[in-house]
Amino acid sequence: MRPGNVTGDIYDRSIRKKKSGKQNGIYSGADYGEDCAIFSYEKAHIAAALSQTVYAGADCGKYAVFAAANQAAARGIWALSGILLRILLPQEAEEGLLRRLMEDAEAAAGSLGAALADVKASVLPAVREPLVSATAVGAAFDGEREKEWTQTAESSCERTKARRMAAGQSGSENTGQSKQIIMTKWAGLEGSALLASRYRQRLCSRYPADLIEEAAGFDRFLSIKEEAAIAKELCPGGLCAAAEGGIFRGLWTLAECAKTGLEADLKRIPIRQETVEICNELDCNPYELLSNGSLLCLTDRGDVLLEALKQKGIFAAIIGRTTRTKGRVVINGEERRFLEPAKPDAFYGLL
Repeated sequence: MRPGNVTGDIYDRSIRKKKSGKQNGIYSGADYGEDCAIFSYEKAHIAAALSQTVYAGADCGKYAVFAAANQAAARGIWALSGILLRILLPQEAEEGLLRRLMEDAEAAAGSLGAALADVKASVLPAVREPLVSATAVGAAFDGEREKEWTQTAESSCERTKARRMAAGQSGSENTGQSKQIIMTKWAGLEGSALLASRYRQRLCSRYPADLIEEAAGFDRFLSIKEEAAIAKELCPGGLCAAAEGGIFRGLWTLAECAKTGLEADLKRIPIRQETVEICNELDCNPYELLSNGSLLCLTDRGDVLLEALKQKGIFAAIIGRTTRTKGRVVINGEERRFLEPAKPDAFYGLL
């Protein structure tokens, strides 16, 4: 199989069809492309979001934390209770590496107002480089948000219906109302930061050092906590945290969850020049590159959302719209390209 998360077809055949139908306190289970499950205990709702990607390398502690937190934020989890961290180390790893991973993860969790509630670290012969994954845990609802969710999403089926409504559909019939697709920040932020750090010497031989340093600092944009809180009020059921597979995979997942088609304009997808230069040198597609830090939204109030984000200093742009057909298309001038859900992240092609 290809590196990264398994494809939707494999997930259907080997995971979804094998899962037990028993709920046992699961209020809303996570599905493909949606890495946040909600558990119900009497009147309390607890959410657990697993980082979509298992991160490799000495600098991966913070990335795993942000990835898990972003999945939770896209589901409306406003306050995290804690982060559960799982670290796998190769036999040749030194203790200093473990301390670095912990320090980075602790700093990332602290920036989100959370703490590392539990950390498990193991040394395994089969591991070739450090691997880290994270789970973010928090309260799912409070006050009016709980009432709103309860009224619109009592089951997974109802949540799907809510997403369809967000995309301009009613049940299985499309009303023809098109929704705008809003994207925050820039494509490939996460991948750019990782690549700038891993290939610093090679990149600095081609580009000015300050350009590479700026790209390495893109990890300051990784959290979507603030924009998700703003967008949730205007895009109920229509949010997707971009992650593995980049903006293209995020667009596919957004459309798949909403059961709609879409058209996105490549020239409207925001991207930093640093990302363009790095991807040109390393020969990878920036739109298929790790993209934690970007949030994709479906809304019919695009101007209102853009203004609300602007007031908070968050860059965002309208990059496309939903369509009545089921095709997921990216337009670049006269060229039309259909999105592919199964392509591995460009980052893995460089490892």
